[in-house]
Amino acid sequence: MKNILARGGIEFLAVFIGIILSLWVDDNRELRLMRENNTSTLNSLKSEVELRVDYVKTKITQYERDIMIGDHVIAHWRNIDIDSIFTMTDGDRGIVLTLKAYRAINLPISIYNSLNSDGSIGQLEEDTIKIVLDDLYEVFPAHIVDAVENERVLYHSLNQYIIENYPTIVSGEIDQEKRKQYDAFFNDDVILGYTKEKTHLRKFILRLIIEYQKRLVSFGKLLS
Repeated sequence: MKNILARGGIEFLAVFIGIILSLWVDDNRELRLMRENNTSTLNSLKSEVELRVDYVKTKITQYERDIMIGDHVIAHWRNIDIDSIFTMTDGDRGIVLTLKAYRAINLPISIYNSLNSDGSIGQLEEDTIKIVLDDLYEVFPAHIVDAVENERVLYHSLNQYIIENYPTIVSGEIDQEKRKQYDAFFNDDVILGYTKEKTHLRKFILRLIIEYQKRLVSFGKLLS
């Protein structure tokens, strides 16, 4: 009887151990699969961060160019050499468009949105990475967008003023007749006020973009 009980106990123990081992194998398989998915997620995010870095570099160049022209116009107000300012803006936005317009910011986001929608980001093991991602994709870009929106409001106001007061130079072209309009344009204190405000705001946006670029680069290095 004791042998039967002993044998039954051993068989039960063997079954129990087998179940435990099976669960352990399943857990490890799931853990390995989760880590593989996490690696794939991070690699995908790294590629989009690199796209964002390239995009931001372009925006920095554009803002530096617009700020340089704005500073030049402010420094030489009432003494603007029309031909030199047209040469300075050749190949990009003309002088009027440079002074009045804004640069839209449309950061690459399709990969992040896809990974967020399918739950891949939520499954990342490191909470620190989730916090950084929230900063890079939600919090900090919102600050940049808000600043650009402020410049967009200025653009609409200045554009309306130019249309009403200097309709012949809206196209950005120049001829003998339009030179008189440009002379008046660069002696208009309202235009000067707008130019100063927009240039100041552009410098603020540029500082934000440069700081954002630093954060992107740091995160890219973390993922390498």
